[in-house]
Amino acid sequence: MGNALIHSISGSAVVASLLVAGCSGTGSGKLSGQGAAYNGGSIVGGPRQHYALGSQRSKAIRVTPNRTYQNVSVTAPAPVPLKLPTSLLAEVRVHKDYLPRSARGRRGQSSMRPRYITIHSTQNWSRGADSWRHSLALKGSKLGSLSWHYTVDENGAVQHLPTNITGRHADLNGPGNKYSIGIEMCEHRGNSRTRTVDRTAKLAAYLMYKYDIPLTKVVPHYHWPRRGMSPAHKNCPHFLLDNGRPGRKWRGFQAKVKKYHDLITIQGPAYASR
Repeated sequence: MGNALIHSISGSAVVASLLVAGCSGTGSGKLSGQGAAYNGGSIVGGPRQHYALGSQRSKAIRVTPNRTYQNVSVTAPAPVPLKLPTSLLAEVRVHKDYLPRSARGRRGQSSMRPRYITIHSTQNWSRGADSWRHSLALKGSKLGSLSWHYTVDENGAVQHLPTNITGRHADLNGPGNKYSIGIEMCEHRGNSRTRTVDRTAKLAAYLMYKYDIPLTKVVPHYHWPRRGMSPAHKNCPHFLLDNGRPGRKWRGFQAKVKKYHDLITIQGPAYASR
């Protein structure tokens, strides 16, 4: 969240001790079962365009799904995603640890239908400042009125707020706070940035699926201008920006999010079976 986050955490003796303590798969070229080997070309399209290759006297024959073949009904199973959304979410390892209503970060919040996902980095390099330590700081109001929905590190993610209420992490009273889910990535010493970014991409992909949010609305904190502040656009998450602006690194992150989103939304081939 920037300098405010660092000063707020380091300013409290409680949190200081807490920080020290340690906060389209590819086919094999062969169809299994009774079908013969398939040696070329991809099989794509809707159910009526999927075929099974049966064999009759060693001669390959093409069988159309949902038809009768040699007096036997041939059906094509419905295409399914390559990975279940719940399976992808399980890989994120989300633990719920909501802020109490008495916490400053919960006061004055309103209901929200998420339209965006905003990606941050904590810019807190203190040893042990992992997702659980940030959760403790938020619950104890050690970060003032700041609040966001998830903190992610190399080992998992902690959810601080329900995703149907607003947080305070982006742009004061602007649309970034009113309509976006805030995700903070940890970057304390010893934490794997690669694993943290990968876990964040999985979480963003799942939230895109859950709330029907397009990839173009998965944005960096930089996206939201801050009135009265200089610069208006913050260099955050700094390690996913190029010279303080979205560029090649951010596009690489978007590609990772898209890869995971495709896994849970794009239907794989469904071959006819009988």
